[in-house]
Amino acid sequence: MAETRDAVVIGSGFGGSIAALRLAESGRDVLVLEWGGRNTAKDFRQSWDPRYLQTLYTAVPSSDYEALFRYARTLGGGSVLFSGMMLRSPSEVFEWVDETGYKPWPDGITRSLMSPYYEKVEKMMSVSQARWDEVPAGGTFFAALIQAAGKKADRGRFPYVGCVQCGFCEAACIYDAKKSLILNYIPAAEGLGAEFRTSCKAMTIKTEGAGYRVTYRDPFGTTKEVDAPLVCIACNAVEDAALLLRSAPYLDKLSDQVGRNFTNSGDLAWLWLLKKPFYENMAIWRGRTNAVMQTYGWWRSHLIHMHTGSTPPGIFGGLDVRRRGGGSPDLSWGLDHKHFAFEVYRNRLVPCQLSGMVKGEGTVRIDGTGRAIIDLPVTPVFQAYMDKVRRVAEEIAAASDAEVLDVAPRGFERGGAHLQGTCRIGASPDAAVCDPYGEVFNYKGLFVTDGGSVPSGTGVNPSLTISANAERIAEYIVGNVKS
Repeated sequence: MAETRDAVVIGSGFGGSIAALRLAESGRDVLVLEWGGRNTAKDFRQSWDPRYLQTLYTAVPSSDYEALFRYARTLGGGSVLFSGMMLRSPSEVFEWVDETGYKPWPDGITRSLMSPYYEKVEKMMSVSQARWDEVPAGGTFFAALIQAAGKKADRGRFPYVGCVQCGFCEAACIYDAKKSLILNYIPAAEGLGAEFRTSCKAMTIKTEGAGYRVTYRDPFGTTKEVDAPLVCIACNAVEDAALLLRSAPYLDKLSDQVGRNFTNSGDLAWLWLLKKPFYENMAIWRGRTNAVMQTYGWWRSHLIHMHTGSTPPGIFGGLDVRRRGGGSPDLSWGLDHKHFAFEVYRNRLVPCQLSGMVKGEGTVRIDGTGRAIIDLPVTPVFQAYMDKVRRVAEEIAAASDAEVLDVAPRGFERGGAHLQGTCRIGASPDAAVCDPYGEVFNYKGLFVTDGGSVPSGTGVNPSLTISANAERIAEYIVGNVKS
C-alpha cells in the first residue's frame, strides 16, 4: 500500500532542496527522494580515483561517444561536487533570442525580476566574491593572458568560507568550507520535518486520484510507492527527462518537447600552451579547482563567459591533448604524452572553461530499460558557435605568443555538468514542457524545479540561476497551490 505525503520532491540538488525547504516552511509534509547516498565531510576523500568518484557521480557518454556528461548522485546533488562559482546571469540571457528566432525565457522573467531570488540564495549559501589572496596560480596565469589580449579579468563569487585551497572541490570538500546544500537548505528543511530519503531512485510517476503516485526503488531494490497531490521533479536535466519519458505511458498528455532542447550551457574547454611560463616557480594545479579568475571581456560581442581552473593531475591525465601544428598530432597516451606533461604541466598550461549562448539542439531519450541516452550533435549552428569561440581562443593566444591545444577529437571538450533545457519552461506546450512557473502542461501539481526547466544556457555557471529559479517556482507553489 502506498504511503501518503503532502509533497514529494525527487532529487536533493539545487532545484530539489530549495523547493523542499520552502514547501516545509509552508507546513507541508515533505518527502525528498534522492538517488545517491547521504554523505558528509567525514565520508569525502581528497582523491581523483575513479572508484571513489563513481560513488558520487553518474557519467553518461553522448550517443556518438564524443562527449561525456556528468551529474551528482549524492545528497545535496551538484552543490556538493561543483567547482563553486556562483554568478548571476547577465540581463541579456533573459532577453536572448536563439538562432531560429525563439526566445527561450518567457516574457516577464527578467534579470530584475530574478534579483531578489538571487539575493535569497546568496544569503543562504554565504556567496561572496573571492579575495585577492585567494587567487591561485592558475588564476594569475589566466588573468595575464586576458590582460595581454586587451580585456579585463576579475574574481568570481563562491559559497566558500575558510577555503584552504586544497584543490579537491569537485571531489567534495572535507573541510565544509564549501557551503553546499547539506550545510544550509537541507538541515533547515529537516528541522521543519522534511524527510530526505537517500539511495532511492524514482522510476515512474502516474496520476492517482487528485494527485500522483511516485514509484521508486529503495536502497534494497524493493519497489515502493508514495502518493501526493504535489510532486516536484528535480533530479537533473537528464534524469528529469528520463523519468518523464518512463512515465509517458501513464501521463499521455505530456508535451512532445520532453527530452528536447537539451543544452550543456554552451560549455567548451581547451588549454593554452605558453612558450615560456609567466612565473617559473608556480604550479597551476595548486588551489581551488575553479581558479577564481573570470572574464566578461567578450560577453557583449560574443555572449560568452570564460574562467580558468587548476586542472588537477587526475583530470589532466585523462584529457585527449592534441596539437594542431607541429609536434606530435596526438599526445593523449604513451611516452610522448608523459614527456609533454613533464615539460609543460607545472607552469605552461592555462586551462579555459567557457559558457555561452547557443541554441539547445540536443535530446535525451531512453533505451529499452529506461536508461537515459544523450544526443548532442555538432549541428551547423553548434559548429558556427565553436568556430566563433575558436577565433576568440586564437586571438587570446596570439596576444601572448601562446598556442591553443585541443583536448578532444573536434578540438573542444563539449560535455560537462551544466545541463539544462530538457523540460523547459515556456508559453506553450508546442515549444516547452512546463509553463513559466515550472508546472508541467496538462498536469496540475506536477512541477520541474531544477535545471531541466531552465529554458536555455545561462551564459555563466548555471548553479545560481537554477537555484534562483527554484526559489521563484517554490514561491509560486506556496502562494498558489493548495496544500
